[in-house]
Order: sequence, then structure tokens, then C-alpha cells
Amino acid sequence: MERKWVIAAFLDLTGFRSWTYRAATAPEVKERFIGEFYRVLQSHVKTNLHSWSKYEGDGMLTIREFTPAQKKDVQGYILSLKTLLRNVKRVVIESDGPRGGARIRIMDGYVYKLTVLDPNDPERKRMIPEYLEYCTNTVRGFLEVNPEIPCLATEGVVKALGKARSIFRVRPLGKPSTYPKGVNSEDTDGLQILRF
Repeated sequence: MERKWVIAAFLDLTGFRSWTYRAATAPEVKERFIGEFYRVLQSHVKTNLHSWSKYEGDGMLTIREFTPAQKKDVQGYILSLKTLLRNVKRVVIESDGPRGGARIRIMDGYVYKLTVLDPNDPERKRMIPEYLEYCTNTVRGFLEVNPEIPCLATEGVVKALGKARSIFRVRPLGKPSTYPKGVNSEDTDGLQILRF
């Protein structure tokens, strides 16, 4: 088990569940949209070799480790997340998919990195990394906060961006719409809007 500083991001489609339950949404429309959505997610995974990702239904958790010497690479990683969100939004706009759009939440923090048995390996031999701690659990919880805003990030992420924060036109969220259960209120109060 190792201790790592990471940036974790969770991307999610807004309104996906209600869209799939609508009787008017034909199966072929669902299949086409889901295929395009996953094509975009997989493209992000292929081009971001230093990050670890986990598909989760209509979303994806993606994590990247940074050493102190690599903190200058935070800007590039955040830019890759911006590209991911824009590509997903384009799929939503150009399709008959859910009209809610997409959003992403980004958080930094220390986590435990373990090497565990891959539950999807039929031979039960392959080992894969697994990350756990407050950061990786909390980033998903931030989806509840102001869901209409495409990108929210914690103060630590903004601080790690340094001077590059001007690229993203960072500004404080102000009063959050909700305080998610199990999330430190100081983290919620400190959320920042990144212009994606």
C-alpha cells in the first residue's frame, strides 16, 4: 500500500436515468447514444496513459497521480478533462440523447494506492491498482452541488494550477446549492467554478 497525491475527476451525464426510462426513447436511439458516449470516454482513456479510469454507467472516475516534481503537469491534465467534457457535451448536443448535458467535478488529495486482484480477470491472476480514501469517494458526491454548472473543482486543484488558473477563468462558487452527505462542509464551501 502506498500513499499518493492525486487529482480525481468524476464525469457524469445529467438526466440519463430519466431519459432511459422514457417510453418515447427508442432502443436504437439509446444504443447509438451510448455507443458514441463510450467512444468518447475510451478515447480519453487511450490518450491519457498516465491516468487510471473506471467506467461507472453514465459516468467515469479518472485519477492521476502526481509527484511534487510533476505538479507542473496539472494544467495539462485539467486541459484533458476540459476536452473530455466538451467532447461528451458535443455527443449530447448532436444526438437524441439526454438533454441535461454533462458535468465534471475535480478534487485533489492524498489516497491509498493498493494493488488488488482484478475481479474481471477470468483467470483471477491479473493485479490492478485501486485507489481509496476521502478524495476518490468525495469527488462523486460533488455532483449533487449546483448540477447546472459544468465544472467545479476544489481549492486544492485551483492552487495546484498556479498561474494557469487564469486559462480556466476560475471564480468562487459562492453559496452551494446543497451540502452532500459525508462531504466536509469546508470542501463544499471552497468549491471553485472552472470555465469549461
